[in-house]
Amino acid sequence: LEDDFAIKLKRLLTSEAPCDWATISLKSACPYGVCVTPHLTKVLPDINEPADRCRHGVNYGFYGMLYKVSELNSLRATLAARVWDPSVPHCLDVDVALASISDQVAYYAVPFWQRPGFLQMGGHGSTRTQNDHGQVD
Repeated sequence: LEDDFAIKLKRLLTSEAPCDWATISLKSACPYGVCVTPHLTKVLPDINEPADRCRHGVNYGFYGMLYKVSELNSLRATLAARVWDPSVPHCLDVDVALASISDQVAYYAVPFWQRPGFLQMGGHGSTRTQNDHGQVD
């Protein structure tokens, strides 16, 4: 977390987050959408990517997520239906699946490159590449 995380988070939620938000990513790599405030984009499905590949290629990472409690059950059901849909196996990546249904849920994100942001990577990176190249029995 950045040193002033709590102050920034309160400011984001009280001054910038639209009333309709269901979930907010505090650090989204390769964001795709429309800027709505100085720190937030409204995430949109990337129509440049094929639907059968889950619109894969944008809004990577679940580094830090906020969920509005009143929207959580609906969000969980919609996301689960997408993740476990056998016709789109690329949607097993939950971050990609959430971006692909962002026309159905109010999903906002803080772009990864904002400095200072809300979160630091800490040199840990992602396990996605390792998992993608793992052996399958």
